[in-house]
Amino acid sequence: MKKTILALAITLSAATLSAAQLLEAIVIRVGDRVITRTQYARRLHDASAEIEQTGTSPAEIASKKEEMRKNLSNDLIAELLIKDRADRLAITVTPDEIKEALVRLKEQYGMKTDQEFEASLRKSGMSRADMEARLHDTILTNKVFGRELRSREDLTDKELRDRYDREKERYRLPERARLREIIVIKPEDPTKVEAARERATALAAQSRTGDFAKLATTSSDSGTKEKGGDLGEVTRGELLPDLDKAVFNAQSGAVLGPIETKSGWHILKVEARLPSEVPAFESVKDRLRKDASEDAWQRDYKAYIERLRKDAFIQINDQYIPST
Repeated sequence: MKKTILALAITLSAATLSAAQLLEAIVIRVGDRVITRTQYARRLHDASAEIEQTGTSPAEIASKKEEMRKNLSNDLIAELLIKDRADRLAITVTPDEIKEALVRLKEQYGMKTDQEFEASLRKSGMSRADMEARLHDTILTNKVFGRELRSREDLTDKELRDRYDREKERYRLPERARLREIIVIKPEDPTKVEAARERATALAAQSRTGDFAKLATTSSDSGTKEKGGDLGEVTRGELLPDLDKAVFNAQSGAVLGPIETKSGWHILKVEARLPSEVPAFESVKDRLRKDASEDAWQRDYKAYIERLRKDAFIQINDQYIPST
């Protein structure tokens, strides 16, 4: 497993305070709830560890960590606000819901035994109690959102069509071609190359006068032979340069080749040339709904948190925020 279970446990980690923690410096207070310096430092550590697992370069990791540090206080405030709202709405989480969430989590990460699960938790520096607390908070948050925020499925066709009209260029399809192919693979034995070239030339001549798909099925060396050489749609720039140039300078119905490449000879039939175009509304409706619901949910979430902030007592003690 490339990533540990820590990747799913970074958020929603403000815990109930112990008596010892009450003696600590308080970094954030939201109403009756607080984040201590220890809790803040733990969250900072966990988030940094998750970024290190997913970052691809030192510069990217450093950038993501800086962004995380800049937003962490506001993220924690939002979490405490949501917990407070859950109390006001009398929303709770049952032990059975946490058990079900643990089962789903183990299935998601391909863990078949509790021993594997416990080992992954230890690798992430967490206890089972830590994970259960965080799953509790995640479930609680989802329940609050389900009650208070608009469902992602509630967007009407009119709203989607309005978005389509505004942003249709975003969904423009590139120039494409529908192709069939016959391939003759270049032999490794140099003494057999000329014979293969002659075979490719003969197949090209046959393909211009006969049934291309049938010829591909009986004579092509490509894995597409079982489908009559059907390559489906390809976009401009997707093929090897010589093939791409030939295809996108040809008319629909043209048979091209044999075109020699490093691996062999290609005979291509351009079944159709398809111009760059904006697809019809109905064909991108599901994608529009997904994109629009993501954007709408983010807007609703931000507005919701701002509304909760206006009615809450919030105090941040910057002098107590740990640097690492």
